[in-house]
Amino acid sequence: MNSTDIIYRATACGEQFRIFAVDSTKTVQTTRDLHDLSPLATVMIGRLISATAMMGIELKSPKSNVSINLNCDGPLHGAIVVYEHGGFIRAYAKNPSLFFDEVADNYLLAKHIGTGTLTIIRDIGTGTPFNGISEIVSGEIGEDIANYYLQSEQIPTAVSLGVLFDNNAKVRASGGYIIQQMPHADPKLADQIIDNINKTPHITDLMDMGYSIIDILDKFVLKDLDWNVTKEQSIEFRCNCSKDRFEKALITLGYAELNEMKEGISPVCSYCNQEYKFDTADMEHLLSLFES
Repeated sequence: MNSTDIIYRATACGEQFRIFAVDSTKTVQTTRDLHDLSPLATVMIGRLISATAMMGIELKSPKSNVSINLNCDGPLHGAIVVYEHGGFIRAYAKNPSLFFDEVADNYLLAKHIGTGTLTIIRDIGTGTPFNGISEIVSGEIGEDIANYYLQSEQIPTAVSLGVLFDNNAKVRASGGYIIQQMPHADPKLADQIIDNINKTPHITDLMDMGYSIIDILDKFVLKDLDWNVTKEQSIEFRCNCSKDRFEKALITLGYAELNEMKEGISPVCSYCNQEYKFDTADMEHLLSLFES
């Protein structure tokens, strides 16, 4: 197993297919620990982290980022994951502690996501983000990401995502891959890859057996095909919050609302649970900005 989490970008069969793959185990474990996620929330957030990371490896500008916002009517409510250029991920679940007395219910992700939408926001650093929205078609997230690519970008896509954890909430494996068929691809090669995917055991089972992501692609998903890695990027959980960012956000509330908080407040970052204290002096300073 890698000492750090890594995303890979690759091509196959003379660039007829584009491949993304990721080992996100440590990043998902960090997220689970920060938010004390339930098993269901861990699976949801883990799959979304893997998907967002694979989308993010295409970013070029240091100021760019991509995010996935899952909104759903099921009791999980959804989650938000953000990938910043350079491999930095932050995430939170909207109902992090959801747990059911019936053990089996804690593994039925689609049932507790229900219906809703996936919103993918790409900011390539120009200040004008691109938003794409697609309906949730299964609630398993992998199929929903594949549907997004087909509906929003007209790219036939196969997606596999997984999270495996033990009874002590330790994430044993988390990762995934995305295979995209380019317009000029040979249909026979596409059929071969589909056949390979159908014969491939679940990705996190293979990871738990000791296979690396590269092994899984080479020995299973892209078996007997020519392919090569074109880029790799380490990833980790890192939030970009700060007291200065919270201060700027508070100023947007306006004088009247800030004045109601003049005794002090302690906002908490949704992504990393860091608390920032604004005492009476801090609030007086913010209020004074409206007097100048």
